Amino acid sequence: MSSPSPVLHRVRIAENRDEPRLVPELAGLIGQPESEIEGLLLRAGQRLTDLLGHEQLPLRISSAGSVRIEGVAGLLRLSPQLELEIVPKFLDGTDADWRQDFFRAALLSKTGKLLPREHLRADFATRGDLTTLVGRTLAYLYWENHRRPLREYRSHIVHDYAVVGDLDPMGIVLPEADGFRQEQLVFDHVNSWNEVISSAASALLPEVQDGETLRQLLRVRQALTPQREIRSAQHRRLPNRYYHWQALYDLSVEVLNGFGMGYDERHLRAPGYVMVMWSTWQNLCELAMRIGLAPLEVHASPTFPLGMRNGKALMVTPDVAVGPRDAPSVLVDAKYRTRLKRRASVGNSDIYESLAFLRATGAEQMILLYPRPASEGAPLKPGDTRVFQTITVGGERIDALLVECRGIGAAQGFETFSRNLVSGIESAQSPSSSSHLPGS
Repeated sequence: MSSPSPVLHRVRIAENRDEPRLVPELAGLIGQPESEIEGLLLRAGQRLTDLLGHEQLPLRISSAGSVRIEGVAGLLRLSPQLELEIVPKFLDGTDADWRQDFFRAALLSKTGKLLPREHLRADFATRGDLTTLVGRTLAYLYWENHRRPLREYRSHIVHDYAVVGDLDPMGIVLPEADGFRQEQLVFDHVNSWNEVISSAASALLPEVQDGETLRQLLRVRQALTPQREIRSAQHRRLPNRYYHWQALYDLSVEVLNGFGMGYDERHLRAPGYVMVMWSTWQNLCELAMRIGLAPLEVHASPTFPLGMRNGKALMVTPDVAVGPRDAPSVLVDAKYRTRLKRRASVGNSDIYESLAFLRATGAEQMILLYPRPASEGAPLKPGDTRVFQTITVGGERIDALLVECRGIGAAQGFETFSRNLVSGIESAQSPSSSSHLPGS
């Protein structure tokens, strides 16, 4: 007789905020000593560090049992009995719609320009679960690349009276009823790479509750048929000619090895689904400006020469430049962390970096975008902005804006976010500055 499955407890905490006495609380939930809980948290923090390429743990535990997780958000699975739901600082965990906003941000940052072009149905956004997110991403990555199929040469045994391949000598003398047995070299989609992708789609199917995602995964599996079903896989680098399939292959390997679905402690490599919040915020701002400023030129991470270092050009890279590449009209940089005392403030390092951007480009004004923390109060309209600090150095000016993020997961939410964000940037521009959005 099999033992009953352990009860799964999911505890919600906020990013970048101390959660007092969380260790004793978790210990009481699952009936484990506090030292065991600390070990689970530290091991999960180490997995995050390895997975995200951080130099230090994004997780801190105090002697009193308080826990603080910085710079990441998502679903962190600690054990078969325990999960942490880490809410981004710009969302309110007590709001019933926070998952809708979180998963829309996750999809936007993962798939780049996908959503504005595909017009996903609103009912997908309302399903805030990990399986739907991963399944939808897997299907999207497949259909994005399927016109350049992942094929490989393989040996194939066939029986036919038309001789195409290498014949079996015995088959010539004693042919079988359906023809000569011959070995052919074929170039098709039946290979070890596609079997990983097909098996990952199959592994997701029993977990998916969203109808549209289920249909897309079934289409992926059908398009790859026939493939051998496997239960685990190892990361491999695909040949250079198939580099565009690497992201999908890596995701499929993670699914098969326990990427948050069908939890198997032996395969706990990835920590559920987590996002690095500063890069997610940067991607959201870049995408919002591309949509809101179309058809103007919007350059993501352009480089400009600031000076020389040891005889070589010293380059600087703002997040977004609008206008001609050699003389941008607007510079925007997405920032995630403000120096919080009693109120938000721009850190000195952000000021120095902004001045370098201004000097390198010859612009007079820099716009810094920070996500508005949920602790600021009731939500505004998505993308609404407020200038919270202005710094002037000589003739150069830096304006720091808080941007409302709640509501981007609603129907037309990201389009509203994009429109209001661009409007806020236009309003913050100095009348005396030569750096203006064209047409504003």
